[in-house]
Amino acid sequence: MKKAKPDNSLPALIGKASRLLTNQITKSLAEYQVTAEQWAILDSLWVQDGQTQQQLANLTHKNKASITHLIDNLEKRHLVKRVTHDKDRRNKMIYLTPDGTNLQEPLTKAVKRILKQLTGGLDKKDMKGCRKTLKKLVQNLVEA
Repeated sequence: MKKAKPDNSLPALIGKASRLLTNQITKSLAEYQVTAEQWAILDSLWVQDGQTQQQLANLTHKNKASITHLIDNLEKRHLVKRVTHDKDRRNKMIYLTPDGTNLQEPLTKAVKRILKQLTGGLDKKDMKGCRKTLKKLVQNLVEA
């Protein structure tokens, strides 16, 4: 029986890297009971607190149903709260709670450890080229 060749196509490599990174982040945040997807929401709110669900969906590239589920779970854990928008009552603004704010330092440290592991053996020039290429790939897909 022949051994299957690894799929080294661009989609396979990007997908594998993304899944492995997501899994590692989730594993490193397990003690805080936060997933990689929830961390992405919290991270966006640490940068700018008080965003609509649509803004968070756009930033994290999640659909409306996924973002609603993620925010529901963060709200159950008292990490975020929904507040009716001042000018448009149909929209809810998402804000960090004190518990959500307090997680910034430990979660950021945990994710930085994973990113250091991810980029191990790569110099600044490699990373600059990698970022440039990935940004272009993302731009091409967004514009498609």
